[in-house]
Amino acid sequence: MNYNFNSGYGQILANQIAASVGPVFGRIFVVVPTGDVQVKEEMLKGVFVPDPDGKVRFFTSLESAYTAVTSNADDVILLTGHSTHVIANGIAWSKNRVHVIGMDGGHRLVQQGAKIASTDAAADAYVLKVTGTRNSFENIKFIQNDTNAAALHVLEEGAEGSLYKNCSFVFGVVDNLDLTTATEVLCGSDSATFINCLFGTETLLTSAARAVFTIDQVTANQEFKSNILKDCIWMISSSSATALMLKVVATTDVLFTNLFINPIFMASVDSAGGAALTAAASSIGSLVKGTLNFANVSSFNCTNFMTTSDQAMITGNVPTAATSGIAVTPA
Repeated sequence: MNYNFNSGYGQILANQIAASVGPVFGRIFVVVPTGDVQVKEEMLKGVFVPDPDGKVRFFTSLESAYTAVTSNADDVILLTGHSTHVIANGIAWSKNRVHVIGMDGGHRLVQQGAKIASTDAAADAYVLKVTGTRNSFENIKFIQNDTNAAALHVLEEGAEGSLYKNCSFVFGVVDNLDLTTATEVLCGSDSATFINCLFGTETLLTSAARAVFTIDQVTANQEFKSNILKDCIWMISSSSATALMLKVVATTDVLFTNLFINPIFMASVDSAGGAALTAAASSIGSLVKGTLNFANVSSFNCTNFMTTSDQAMITGNVPTAATSGIAVTPA
């Protein structure tokens, strides 16, 4: 069957894809890993033919698609939601205004179908390091699969104006979860938006006093500032009660206001060894440059929400900051 964009089915598919990518003027690039469903590959090859000037729109790897997009052009990369998009090395994402969308139906809070995963023995610190301006990522699961001791992060975020929506960030192997330096997200964002994102997992056991989401500078002299995180979930299974789901490293790492709307912090108490945590989050003493503001915070299996809480403001149904939103077993 002919699926070119001038035929019936091809035109419907092209219009459907164009409608799903949002209000942008950029070109659309499609990534289908080698070995993915053959009929899908044939369909998309028929629709996304090279431009009249010879520029390719169909790729078998995220790396090649990233090389092809133009910075500041609002180009769009679409990832199929079946096979994992394995990258040979961590991607240092320095281009601006590129939009990556996982085509798995969308709206998932966990187990997104479009997966970007690292390669074992690559020895890169991250799966993705974003330093460009106003990039966006939707419907994607980012997985750190490298067992090398250098592979300590899933995402390093040191950009301006990034958007992450319906994304999750997890370790796929347990090897480095006994290191206090391992963290799913190392975050020094300027004005980022995180919506419906999941940080961490309950399926692998942490055995060190590490943090899932670490606020620290990624780009030199750029603090975590003016960020909004809405309806996000932090999760861990840890045999160490002193592990954290959110941590501020230094007094130089936070600036202005940072708003967490309806955040949920959830420690798994399980037969694999997961235990309750002493605290879900920790600020840093003498933090004076900016604030972390938590609106309607909830936590599960954490004795306290936050112990060291300099410049952390908490609102919710319970006005006492030390116990605001802490889940309890009903009588």
